[in-house]
Amino acid sequence: MAVFSKGSSKFNSETTIISEGAYIKGELACGSVLYIEGHVDGMIKSNNTVVIGKNGKVTGIISANKIVVNGVFEGNVDADSVEILSGGFVLGDVCSGSFSIENGGRFDGKSSLKKSNSMQSLENFEIIDTEESGASKDI
Repeated sequence: MAVFSKGSSKFNSETTIISEGAYIKGELACGSVLYIEGHVDGMIKSNNTVVIGKNGKVTGIISANKIVVNGVFEGNVDADSVEILSGGFVLGDVCSGSFSIENGGRFDGKSSLKKSNSMQSLENFEIIDTEESGASKDI
């Protein structure tokens, strides 16, 4: 497991691990990388990365910079980046700036693009009906 590699002591000292068999219910705020192999039921707030490992399960709400799911997540996500790995399953709504699903990963829910300053300018664009504008349908 990369969390315990000898080459990156900075990463090791700034990683919070919830191991398999652990159960946490409530609100969890974390500034370090959070690696979950146990079960968390509630709200997670992080300005860093949250990783749900192969045996991990999270039910509730996650707000984080980056979320990587290789286990099970049920609930709502608000993050800059969301990755569902091949062993991951997400059931719920995802709001993110970047969203990727590896082959074998599963997602059942609704995804929406997180608004940023550059995206807000697109709200002023008008949708043009191609039939009324004379644009060709056969492109």
